[in-house]
Amino acid sequence: MKKNNRNRKVRGASAAAASGSDKLFKVVIILLALILVLMVIITAAKINQTYTDYTTRPNDLLMTIRNGYYSEAVHEMHDNIALGETVEKNQDYAIPYALLEYYEAESVYKGYARMAETETDKTRAAELKAKAEELKAEMEAAKTGMGDLEFMAADIDELFAD
Repeated sequence: MKKNNRNRKVRGASAAAASGSDKLFKVVIILLALILVLMVIITAAKINQTYTDYTTRPNDLLMTIRNGYYSEAVHEMHDNIALGETVEKNQDYAIPYALLEYYEAESVYKGYARMAETETDKTRAAELKAKAEELKAEMEAAKTGMGDLEFMAADIDELFAD
């Protein structure tokens, strides 16, 4: 009987040790589950942020222009306008939009002017010249809206110089 009592004590100690490791195992499982849930929430937030409508702020547009990425800035301007960021809604966009409208009008103007020069059909050449003149008028209108950055029109003109 004494031997049997001793076996019970040994089994009780190992059961207590097993119970302690079971608790540790459960705590580790719970921590891993919490980390998994947290990672799913973070991933969902990043996916949502990626697909949320994003507009470029006026200062960021000006920085893109300053770095010489006019085409990218024009694209950003059109994205902004499509998302409702117009000059009527936010006057901070007036100067960068005017500058980008000047750039856009001049890039198309130069294309029409060059096509008009090389066109052999006089009627078609006159149409191209008329369109080029419309774009020249758009450039002048945009230039008046540039405010303090009107000097940048010369830089844009240099980009399209022959």
